[in-house]
Amino acid sequence: MKQYLLWFLFISSVANVRGQLLYTIQPKNGNSISYLYGTIHMMPEGQFQLSSSLLEAFESCSTLAMEVDLNMDFSAKIAMAQQTILPDGKTLKDITTPEQYTKIVRYCLDSCGMSKKKLKRYSRIKPFFFSSAMLQDQLKETKSYELEFQKMAEKRKKSTMGLESIQVQMETINAVSLEDQVSMLLDGINQPQQYEGMLQAYLAEDLDGLYQDIVSESEGFPNFIEDFLNRRNRNWIPVISSQVERGATFIAVGAGHLPGEQGVISLLRNAGYTITPVVQKK
Repeated sequence: MKQYLLWFLFISSVANVRGQLLYTIQPKNGNSISYLYGTIHMMPEGQFQLSSSLLEAFESCSTLAMEVDLNMDFSAKIAMAQQTILPDGKTLKDITTPEQYTKIVRYCLDSCGMSKKKLKRYSRIKPFFFSSAMLQDQLKETKSYELEFQKMAEKRKKSTMGLESIQVQMETINAVSLEDQVSMLLDGINQPQQYEGMLQAYLAEDLDGLYQDIVSESEGFPNFIEDFLNRRNRNWIPVISSQVERGATFIAVGAGHLPGEQGVISLLRNAGYTITPVVQKK
């Protein structure tokens, strides 16, 4: 279920952060520098890499902070999994028209190579999470910065924390109607090149291009940017501020949270922090 929750993708913009994913945060009290990094939540394994600059930044920090703390106990994982499932025993077939369902099934079987058995199992989860599972099957072998950072933190015995609770993140997703979730799922099927375009923009660190793509694709969902990005960004600033004053922290969030007037970078600068881009060495 972790992979499903990692599908809050990368939206970014403005020229002054173009080509940058890694930043230093200078705490006001003059203590150790913290780092801010923009991630993409799912990518083909063959294109995944950790630059030497990124590894140095990670190693210099004693705490890992991500959107949510993936170090959850069993009961939290069960509660999270339950919220991904459609209510009242429904399946994807029950919340789509016959035409929509046929299109989804054909795409999963023919384009994603999904087995009928797996399709039947996935059909019980909400469309938002179904989209993530569908992409996972299509890409085959994938890697996630968040999961990799979590493993590295465990191995090095670093502290971990979330900028928000898993419940808050689930509430954000579940606030989107099932009808809109179906529409978003079908948009992805009708325009399968969207992900590849965003992936290439991320690899090129073309944050402006990523932002323009997402804004264009979310036009039919007017509250998307506010609900999934801006409001959460504003809520994170007090948490980030308090944490970086306590000690060196490596903060990893979806790249879409970084730029713009309501982005984490601008909000931190407005709060009095010096945020400096780091040119990554491969």
